[in-house]
Amino acid sequence: MASNPLIATLLSVAVLSGCGANNANQTPVDNKPAWITAMPSSSYMIYGVGSAQNTGDLQQAKLAAQESARLALAKQLNVTISANTRIEQSASEKSMQFHVDELINSQVPDIHLQGVKIEDEYVSADQQTAFALAAFNRTEAAMQTELTVRALDEDITAFAIAANSSKSQQLKQAVAVKELLVKRSKQNHHLTQLQAAPLPLPASVRDKQQQADALINSISFSIESDHQAHRKVRDILAKALSSQGIKVTTGEADFALKFTVDWQDMNKAGTFYSVAESYLVVMENGKEQAHFNTKVKAASSYKDTAKSNAMTKLANKLGTQLAQFVVTGKS
Repeated sequence: MASNPLIATLLSVAVLSGCGANNANQTPVDNKPAWITAMPSSSYMIYGVGSAQNTGDLQQAKLAAQESARLALAKQLNVTISANTRIEQSASEKSMQFHVDELINSQVPDIHLQGVKIEDEYVSADQQTAFALAAFNRTEAAMQTELTVRALDEDITAFAIAANSSKSQQLKQAVAVKELLVKRSKQNHHLTQLQAAPLPLPASVRDKQQQADALINSISFSIESDHQAHRKVRDILAKALSSQGIKVTTGEADFALKFTVDWQDMNKAGTFYSVAESYLVVMENGKEQAHFNTKVKAASSYKDTAKSNAMTKLANKLGTQLAQFVVTGKS
């Protein structure tokens, strides 16, 4: 008969083996952090929680969860990570200022949401889901943005447009003011995205804005055709440019527009097509400042209408090109 110590040892081994088997069959405990189910709250911080499934690459899932958290945070600010902001267009579409504002606005970079940090990460016990917590100090960002707006106000106020320089030089200075104003507008709009009050435009800045706008809207152009036969074309072009808010005069002007136009008229199956290819030179005091090539096509059941439509298209393109000249000083 086995001794008592031997029996006790065998019983102990059996108990331990049973416990080991039970532990092997148990599901791992998933101790999720509180922020996964309850978003943290703060008077000055904004949070976002993101998750991503692990499809075989855990590191990639973690990165995807971080991006998801950033996007969730950005949605709370009603912005996107690329912050596709636009300034409000204050000018009438029937003005040179409108064309210039549109062009400058497209060239000034948008404001990006910066300063978002990944504060915490977690991977589920079964390794199937990655989570991330993004945090953003809204108050600090708003303070920095306000400082940027005030600095731009100082730069705009200090800017001087020389009245005794050439018109092209004055335009260059006016456009520089407009670029600063667009930057200010985008920064100010960013303040509203940060849930902060925008800064009002100081009187000194508004004065410079009005001065720059008045100068841009005062630009005048004369139009000279290369041939007497193009006089009618010149009149149509002048009318079309005027409809775009561009000041055209028959007297003394700031810039002379010298153009040539080659026309091709076609009739196919009862439809008239008019193709216009123009070469436009911008002159100031007898010197070439810029030149543009443009080609347009229009169709109509009537020959004259087709040509008129082509000229309208041509004027629209020339309006944009002249705005480019005003903004950049070149073609």
